[in-house]
Amino acid sequence: MALTSPRFQSSDTLRRVEAGSAALNVGSSGRAVHLVQFALIDLGFSMPRSTGNAASSPDGVYGEETKAVVRRFQEGVPGLTADGVVGQQTIRALDQRIGGYRNRVRLHFRSIALTNVPFERSLANAEAVYAQYGIRIEFGSGESISLTPQQRTIFDRIDQECNRELNAGELHMLQGLGSPAPSSDILVFHVSSFADANVLGCGGHATNRPACTITAGALAWDTAHEVCHVLLGSSFNPVHIQNRKNLMHPISRSEASIPVLTVGQVNRIRSSPCCHAA
Repeated sequence: MALTSPRFQSSDTLRRVEAGSAALNVGSSGRAVHLVQFALIDLGFSMPRSTGNAASSPDGVYGEETKAVVRRFQEGVPGLTADGVVGQQTIRALDQRIGGYRNRVRLHFRSIALTNVPFERSLANAEAVYAQYGIRIEFGSGESISLTPQQRTIFDRIDQECNRELNAGELHMLQGLGSPAPSSDILVFHVSSFADANVLGCGGHATNRPACTITAGALAWDTAHEVCHVLLGSSFNPVHIQNRKNLMHPISRSEASIPVLTVGQVNRIRSSPCCHAA
């Protein structure tokens, strides 16, 4: 019996738990614990100690609080033993109750340059990040934009500084190219480079024109990162989180592990005008 919730399907550890070859208990830690904690929170269980650190919330540490909350969950499910351990039957019950996608975000891609990371991989990575929180990333449309020689001179390298609100300049002009998208969706533009080689993407966009920009040299998780800037909005703080496991760490990720989000980030994303009921 395979896990059915998109929140859990990307975790090798939770798949082993479901298969009966592993369990989560006091002393366990990592993304699998984080996902279980987040699911319990979304089911209405309070976990103040596990969410007390804003940079790591929930913390992915299976301590006494997590054990107690798991026990309370088990007590509400007929047939489960209330032992505070996430084993095969408990993960199956949690998987069934947390269900599928609750929200969706639609992306429209507009390209004036090819990216080093294949498009399919960066899209799949974005899907994987948000699926952990019941948010489905949908492909809305894709379009290659043909530029005039004059436009190519302007946009071949983006010299404008990345700011959260961009109502003028090169990026503002760029994000007006190609077919428009609904203001409730997000446009993702692929460009060659920024003048600052250390900048691989920008989540800034014009008012009422949700968009972000990704360079050819962007790494595998940068599309998800810049889309997150748009979803969080210009007033959200902290802009970046100094936790390497978090999607919004300021330095691009190259490792294969799926980055996570905090309770505060996910709550703001769910309230974004670009995040809709599934």
